[in-house]
Amino acid sequence: MGLTAYKARIDAELELRLPEWFPGLAPAHCEALCGNLADGKRLRGSLACLMAEALGARVEQALPGALAVEMVQAASLVHDDFVDGDAVRRGRPAAWTQLSPRRAVLLADLLFATAIEKMAGAGTRECTSIARAIAAMAQGALQETLDRSAYRSIIRLKTGSLFAAAARLGALAACASDAAVEAATQFGARVGEVYQMVDDLADAPPGPALRLRMEEDAVLCAEQARRALDAFPDNPCTVMLAELPLTFAPRRSPIRMR
Repeated sequence: MGLTAYKARIDAELELRLPEWFPGLAPAHCEALCGNLADGKRLRGSLACLMAEALGARVEQALPGALAVEMVQAASLVHDDFVDGDAVRRGRPAAWTQLSPRRAVLLADLLFATAIEKMAGAGTRECTSIARAIAAMAQGALQETLDRSAYRSIIRLKTGSLFAAAARLGALAACASDAAVEAATQFGARVGEVYQMVDDLADAPPGPALRLRMEEDAVLCAEQARRALDAFPDNPCTVMLAELPLTFAPRRSPIRMR
């Protein structure tokens, strides 16, 4: 199953589960919630599904974790849009412009809390994984307000941590060994950093010296991600995992895995 198919499964599952998970929301809040969760790439949720299949599980086993990371991602974007003053998200009005800023932030908090609640039902390790990712993302966002020059630290916290949680949840869904769970976590973290660096290189091209350093860092992270898969089963899903950094934006950056 490819990333497009995983996205379709996650989208369908979200549409099915949202009314059950968020009963009694006011119509305006429900509209904002659904709008904020719509149209995402589902990269993090797809990573959870792909990791689970690589380690021998079925997609259905990974879907709870996939939905949790997508809710966390959606909530973080609500916060980011408000803090940054961005009025549009994916061609739609940002949640804080639809609602009041206060209501938008509270809606995002509800998404965070629900993701933790759903993973608590899955198990202690799953709950800890998603809670730590939320804490790391918040720490990274705070650090960004204080010292934007600490780029690698910020993207490791803000982006790498949720990719790491997604991969970890996929491995946990497969009941993988402790060693495989840790390898999956490291893989996700490095892939998340590659994704952010490639995205930043495309959106705000830096000067030549900084660009070269970022490209070198991205290649190194991609190689570290690939090495984390050395002990994984030899199957098509593991091959897809190894190629994942290239699927993010192969035409937007000269970054290539060696």
